Amino acid sequence: MRLDIKHWKLLEAVGKYGSLGRAADAIGVTQSALSHRLAEAERRLGSPIFEREGRKLRPTPAGQSLVQAAQLLLPELSRAEKDFEQTAQNASHLVRIGVAAYSAYHWVPGFLASLPVKREKLQVDFVAAATREAENTLLTGATDLLISPVNIDNSAFSSIPLIDDELVLVTHPQHPFADKPWIIAEDLADVDYLTYSLDALPGFEYERFIKPSGIRLRHIQSVEMTDAIVEMIGVDLGISILSKWAITRSLTQKLVAAVPLTENGLPLTWYVLTRKSDAKHPAVQLTLDALCQWFNPR
Repeated sequence: MRLDIKHWKLLEAVGKYGSLGRAADAIGVTQSALSHRLAEAERRLGSPIFEREGRKLRPTPAGQSLVQAAQLLLPELSRAEKDFEQTAQNASHLVRIGVAAYSAYHWVPGFLASLPVKREKLQVDFVAAATREAENTLLTGATDLLISPVNIDNSAFSSIPLIDDELVLVTHPQHPFADKPWIIAEDLADVDYLTYSLDALPGFEYERFIKPSGIRLRHIQSVEMTDAIVEMIGVDLGISILSKWAITRSLTQKLVAAVPLTENGLPLTWYVLTRKSDAKHPAVQLTLDALCQWFNPR
């Protein structure tokens, strides 16, 4: 290998922050030292890794593959060190789980109680950042298992279908729509509509239900937390389209009502994603098997 670990850390940091100054702060060295380190890496490889774009550094086409490799490899190296320390100390293994798009954790107590190992041998943490930065948290190692309503297209990930779900209109129990057998997109033209994202996310309600109808929602309010949206609907401050599984508890408690979208409904599949590099990681695989068993008992 021509590059040392210090060079790979440089690649990851500059790729992330886009400047030597911020990268130097993140690594804990001076900007001058990092500049010399970059020059050394480029000299060893015989070609530029970054090029200037205004005040930022952008990877060259060849450098981009090195940056991506650094982003994948460094979290794995860090994870390997931590696993070694835990094994050496006979400590518990830590597995981090995130839920993408929705803050849906109503299932957690039952799942934790079902785990087939004692908690002193396996610690499961839950990562809130995955709600909005799902792919990045799995890619960088902030999460080890990601429950997602989208099968993220990334060659570094493996996925398994986990939950058969559907998108539904969520209303106050006394809302006029609550008694409808189903709704069509045109019903939403003049309602107060609450959304957790103004982006047209692929596979969700705008792409599959609203856009094909050609209607324009006239009253949209952005509320970036799905649990806050449910609370607002519960006091009749609007309606929304959400995953039925994600709001299971509120439906059971009759705080809100769910109405199908169209006569045939709008199905949604949840997946559990892992890094392919964790295919032989015993704690991750044990937790993955437990998740699959919990959601789909044989």
